[in-house]
Amino acid sequence: MMQFPLTDIEIKDIAEKLKKLKPGFLPFELFTQFNRLKVTITIEVVPLCLDPNGEVMVVLFNRGPNDPWWPNLYHTPGTCLVDGDIPKKDEWGLPTRTFNRLKNTELKGIKLIGPPIFVNNLSHQVRRGPESVHVYIQKVDYNSAKAYLFPIFHLPKNLISTQINMIKKCATIFKDSKK
Repeated sequence: MMQFPLTDIEIKDIAEKLKKLKPGFLPFELFTQFNRLKVTITIEVVPLCLDPNGEVMVVLFNRGPNDPWWPNLYHTPGTCLVDGDIPKKDEWGLPTRTFNRLKNTELKGIKLIGPPIFVNNLSHQVRRGPESVHVYIQKVDYNSAKAYLFPIFHLPKNLISTQINMIKKCATIFKDSKK
């Protein structure tokens, strides 16, 4: 039998309080603790295009100085799956709500070309806890993404380290598909 640092009464008390929450987005403090305690499923979209010279470019955003886990680091667009992200009627179970959320936030103003293309799953440990990541490539329009583009061979030094190999592998797949 597993031993926990909480009494049975404390566990029941916490469980009763959690029943008051609706599935979906959580208060930040609870989100932080759940991420530490369980595997979080995330979607990462690697937006890619070719520059006028045919070099592969990636869209990256800076998380800013107040980010709790990755202050001032660059990253690809991504988000955690929450209840309701996977439609009940989609036979493939694609997280269309998640993609729409990213289109309306991080990717807003960038012209997307075609649907996102699933690449692979990735499991890793990040600063906030363990993650299982569904990785997608999204082709984007060069001109509309210009302000956020970085050449694959000159990624910023302040890039989230767990994303470097993911970005490079996606860029290889993208470049190979253009041949």
